[in-house]
Amino acid sequence: MPDVPNTGQLHLLFAAIAILAAGGIVSIVRLRSDSNNLRIAAKACLYGGILVGIGVLVWHSLDRGKWLPLGDNFEAMMWLALLISLFVAYTQRTKPLRGLDWFLMPVVILLLIAAAVFGRATPHEYLTTTWIWVHWVTAYAGSVAFAVAGASGAMYLFASQRLRSKRIAPGATFGSLERLEHLTFLSVTLGFALLTIALVTGLVRVLGGNNSLGPNWYTEPKVVMTFVAWVVYALVLHSPINPSFRGRKTAALSVIGFVLMIGILVAVQLMPGRK
Repeated sequence: MPDVPNTGQLHLLFAAIAILAAGGIVSIVRLRSDSNNLRIAAKACLYGGILVGIGVLVWHSLDRGKWLPLGDNFEAMMWLALLISLFVAYTQRTKPLRGLDWFLMPVVILLLIAAAVFGRATPHEYLTTTWIWVHWVTAYAGSVAFAVAGASGAMYLFASQRLRSKRIAPGATFGSLERLEHLTFLSVTLGFALLTIALVTGLVRVLGGNNSLGPNWYTEPKVVMTFVAWVVYALVLHSPINPSFRGRKTAALSVIGFVLMIGILVAVQLMPGRK
């Protein structure tokens, strides 16, 4: 089966995981001692892991003879991981936010591991029509935005707890609570718009007769979790008009919403015949 990654691609993928994991360890060490050498090492691991990951995608695309993104399970997980990694690299290059890589890189590593696990299963035929293409691209792009929102929300809770306990640890410090809240809200706004498009296109597809989920499609785990996640993020978006709901509650909901998105991705992969 040509769409399944070969042994060489998997070995290169594991090399990318090892490089990024090393960078994650360096980032954790920076929380205790933020030296210039550690910053350089963390960036080198981040950029190195991204380049190796891109190399895996190029190799896989050459084998498939196709360059269209999200062509199969392997590429879907790889693209998610690389987009999040590129966001971290861009943010740390333009407006550094210390600790962001510490919270986001474990997500990246888990996605790369998922690419290795689910990529060897029977591939999903994601992009058969323009309608389905819009559905999947908005769903996965929304997941990237929600990953950022979940990380910034977790950072807000962590930083807030340190301030409340008056315990400021040495080493790298996180951004201000105001900046973390702004990043969370901005990411949720983008992700919510994309998720809404994915929901609408998916619903139209189901109601239009192209339904592989069966007559009780509304009881499927991925459908239920998607709707719950949509409601959770809708509550986050209402926080600016409800001051009592801002801060820690918004951050906590962002984390909960991202956990639901992870559950949705897992549900999709475990039901290959029910897209």
